[in-house]
Amino acid sequence: MVSKKENLLIISPTLPNPKMSAGDYRVHILTKELKEYFNIFFIPLNYKNLTNQNIEKFLKIANILKPINSIKKFQNFLKEKNISICIFEKYFNMPFELHRFIPLVKLPIIDTHEIGFLKSQALSKIQKVDNIKLFKAKELLFYKNAKILIAITKKEKEILQQYFPNKKIIVIPTCIKISKTKNAFSKRKNICYFGFYGHQPNVDAVNYFIKNIFNKINIPNIKFYVLGYGSSKIKKTKNVEYVENIKNISKKLSKYKVFVCPLRYGAGLKKKILDAMSSYTPIVSTSFGVEGIKNIDTKYFNINSKDFINKIIELYTNKNLWQKEAKYNFSIVKKYYSLNSFKRYVKDFVKTIKKQKF
Repeated sequence: MVSKKENLLIISPTLPNPKMSAGDYRVHILTKELKEYFNIFFIPLNYKNLTNQNIEKFLKIANILKPINSIKKFQNFLKEKNISICIFEKYFNMPFELHRFIPLVKLPIIDTHEIGFLKSQALSKIQKVDNIKLFKAKELLFYKNAKILIAITKKEKEILQQYFPNKKIIVIPTCIKISKTKNAFSKRKNICYFGFYGHQPNVDAVNYFIKNIFNKINIPNIKFYVLGYGSSKIKKTKNVEYVENIKNISKKLSKYKVFVCPLRYGAGLKKKILDAMSSYTPIVSTSFGVEGIKNIDTKYFNINSKDFINKIIELYTNKNLWQKEAKYNFSIVKKYYSLNSFKRYVKDFVKTIKKQKF
């Protein structure tokens, strides 16, 4: 006899478009995998901006509902639908007032995606950030009422555990679809970066790289390709190309010799790096690009150092080194960040939920 599925509610800033950003991709794939274990109800907070096409696709995996702004109505909804479990997605894109709804759920869970105050602290080293202590306090208050926190990396779990030593914190890394597409060293040229340019760290990274780094790379006829949604809004510059609409990111990345990640601040696990590793494209990155990735064989460079530029040139011109790093990085992403790995993380997460007394 097949046991009846429990109902589970997911509250997210948006109805996820997996092609838009890594955060949306994560929400989409997590919802899809949880559907195997639960009946999913999904509340996107920006309901007014939904497109019919996006709704139709997502209805295949979840029941989409309009936001509920009243505490009493929210309580009644939970009771009517017999919902005891709720996952709150992406704190940093949610209104702070939503924290009042967390204690109303018997088993509230927050998927952090990244620790926002770590990003703010990193940003404060390159520009002034107002109210940084207040932002941190509000974020920790938001997390406080959750019974389970989901961290994206082991490192961020350890940081959260310092603030909440008695709270259940589990790790569910972002995953990617492993591609078999790979082009040989001789068939590739130019360098690239991929991201969503509604996300300020990506805009800062690209602008800084173009202005301060790219013109110092002494390789004849080299071009820098800025890939991803919103890239056309970046200021046009000589030898820099912009590509927005990408159907298969691994296939696209496999055209380039080196993936550069000049992020100057950030937090969490970067799907763009996993995509590059999957496409056999070696990486030159700052520490913000590769943090939290297991066993990655990439030296971390300060964006302002000569080593960053030298490493790009070395990988671009040294076939043996290029092949060695490409092969190793692919083995890491295949082992730890594939869809099969993600399914195992989700299965363990579900077991954790089932064990909770509420």
